[in-house]
Amino acid sequence: MRVLLNGTVLVVLWNHLWFHDLANRSTLAASEDGSGLTQVIFLGLGAAMAAALWRLGPARLRPLATWPLLLCAGWLGTTVLLSIEPSLSIRRAVLMAIALMLSAGVLIVARSPRQFAMTLAGSALVILVASYLAVALVPDLAIHSSFDLNSDPSHPGLWRGIFPHKNEAGAAMVILIICGLYVRATASRFLGWAIVLLAVGFLVASGSKTALLVTPVILAVTALCQVFRGNLARTSLLLGPVVAFSVVSIGSVVVPAIQEKLGALMTDATFTGRNEIWEFAIDNIFIRPFRGWGYGAFWMTERTMYAGSEQLTWVNTANHAHNAYLDTALTMGFPGLAFTLVAFMLMPLRDLQATAGGRDLDPTTLLFVRLWFLGLVSASFETVLYNGNNATCCMFMMAVFGLRLRTAYRPAA
Repeated sequence: MRVLLNGTVLVVLWNHLWFHDLANRSTLAASEDGSGLTQVIFLGLGAAMAAALWRLGPARLRPLATWPLLLCAGWLGTTVLLSIEPSLSIRRAVLMAIALMLSAGVLIVARSPRQFAMTLAGSALVILVASYLAVALVPDLAIHSSFDLNSDPSHPGLWRGIFPHKNEAGAAMVILIICGLYVRATASRFLGWAIVLLAVGFLVASGSKTALLVTPVILAVTALCQVFRGNLARTSLLLGPVVAFSVVSIGSVVVPAIQEKLGALMTDATFTGRNEIWEFAIDNIFIRPFRGWGYGAFWMTERTMYAGSEQLTWVNTANHAHNAYLDTALTMGFPGLAFTLVAFMLMPLRDLQATAGGRDLDPTTLLFVRLWFLGLVSASFETVLYNGNNATCCMFMMAVFGLRLRTAYRPAA
């Protein structure tokens, strides 16, 4: 059981092939088409986790069957059937379902907070040691260079370690910092601080702007949640930055006054070109506003990569909208976006208050709050929702499920 648990968390934190050669076009094409090894690993671990959950009793998952989550799942299934690329949507939905089961199952299988913390510590150290060794031994596969295809002029010299891009490396390091703090509080101070320091060093070397921006925000806001324990105070602290980031990102596209103010305050008010992708996404949301384009069936597909436009620009070849809320509306329409906000923003907040309203957050609840908050604030600049092959998405879903389970079982304070 413990081996299964360790393997599951490793896959949840890292679920893609190591060492992408960004200078090799055939390697990149293969990764865009999907990794066969990743699919085999997911199917194998999914079957093993399903067997473990069946042995422990499926009733343990019953608290997760809330109406908001069921509505999200039902509407996602509907958009799969209505997708303009049904076969693609079905394949991606299956992998997403397995990722969700692994994210929930790892919480059920864990026997204690200490075992869970040590599992996270082992996974974190594997990722960190492998990434540092990659930078030292195979820098051409672990550091961005000017030979990378589709390379940004600012990327050469930035570390990515075992990850395919410095932004993915940065996001993983934020997760590892949060996990390291949990390990320090629950299992081992030495291991916890070692993980935090190694992850901070790699985060800085990655130069990931989004990760560097959200890390202090996450740590500061969640620390204030320990001081201000009232429902209104915690709600304002946790949702205020999410709204602010959304206003800054999407607002900069739809409201000219916001764009002008950002241009006066920031050296790059385009957010490294994201504003063009956001405009393109918003235009195409309104083409199919109710049912969307179908789960995973808009970006980089044969029929939809131009979304009806005959003009070829770099935006047409983007992999995602760099905004989870826009991508949700693109794939699932406005109903899907509404269900998502209720299920993954409002309900976890209610669960938090039911679990720890008026009290300090215990280490496990604090871990879930930090991972949940990370997903919400990152969603304004990266596509981290409904992406089973993304570490932030998997850990975000684990946090949502964790808060729900702690509400159902009401652990002692």
